[in-house]
Amino acid sequence: MASDSLRLISGAGAKGPACFVLETAGKRIMLDLGEGPPPGALPDVDGLGPLDALVLSHGHKDHIGGLALLQKLGNPPVYATDIVARDLPQGIEVRPLPVGGTGDLLGINVTTGRNGHAPGGVWLHFKIGGGFLYTGDWSTESILYAYDPPAKPAAVALVDCSYGTYEKTLGECWGAIAPYVDRGPLLLPAPANGRGPELALEILRYGHTDIFLDDATTKALRQLVSDNASLRAEADDDMKALMVSAKPIVRPRGIMVAASADGTSGATKQFLEQWEHNTEPAIVFTGYRAPNTPADRLIKSGRAQFLRWNVHPRLSDVVALAQAVKPKTIIAAFCDRAQLLGLAEALAPARVTMDGPVVL
Repeated sequence: MASDSLRLISGAGAKGPACFVLETAGKRIMLDLGEGPPPGALPDVDGLGPLDALVLSHGHKDHIGGLALLQKLGNPPVYATDIVARDLPQGIEVRPLPVGGTGDLLGINVTTGRNGHAPGGVWLHFKIGGGFLYTGDWSTESILYAYDPPAKPAAVALVDCSYGTYEKTLGECWGAIAPYVDRGPLLLPAPANGRGPELALEILRYGHTDIFLDDATTKALRQLVSDNASLRAEADDDMKALMVSAKPIVRPRGIMVAASADGTSGATKQFLEQWEHNTEPAIVFTGYRAPNTPADRLIKSGRAQFLRWNVHPRLSDVVALAQAVKPKTIIAAFCDRAQLLGLAEALAPARVTMDGPVVL
């Protein structure tokens, strides 16, 4: 195998936990170590042996939920931005990763930029070979989280293609959700450290002040206001206004935003148990739903609706990224293999694959 290569442990060919291993200059660097989205789904790291580092792109469970596996990997140091590091388990050796800028990672020049997806979330460009880009999860459309477009050439790009060939805009997504907001009461299950505060911000800007948040989303909102490095500049004042006006959830009323996103834990689990057999509130899930979760069950039964709120790139966003960094090879991550043909046609002349190892 060439000295510079990428092993696709998990996250390519299907929606699964993020886990990839970059081998370069005698170093073995893992990119993310997640769990899910199906609860309990973990990467198979048996036999990998010790690593030199683990790099975390952001703090969502499907990218950091497998940290209990670190012992099998020699307990390597973990590189993360400050915002992500503060919520990691104690006892982990954490080394800083810039939210945006250039730094050194085990002697390798690494450039990062904000990913438009989550607090403290970044993409990473490694100065190896003809350049290697790992986007992690990313979005160009967020009204809350800032996105810094990668610009450095990358011969190989490992790209979040979660939505495959999907093209609906965030404005169109809101157009479908807004009637439920107008009618109320409405429960919007969403991750507290991602889509939840963004949905609440959109509702506030829409003119509704009857907004109610669970404790996890309220805590995330406070953290975003106190450390706004990941936010779009124009969102700062509105987020402060939201923090003042939002109230705790005590009964079905107004527009309620609560975690978790799929109802398997947190306040949402409690609320769904109470309200599943009631006619109100309306329930709208806006993100990926894993099989056999409360979200999956309620949508299938008709008690809840699924209306996507974009937090990943559309096909046109992926095409624009490819035109900017000009990769010869694109590894399409976090989507089903059935999307491969459509992505390959849209991203030509780049070679699009979901199979590894990939020589860098």
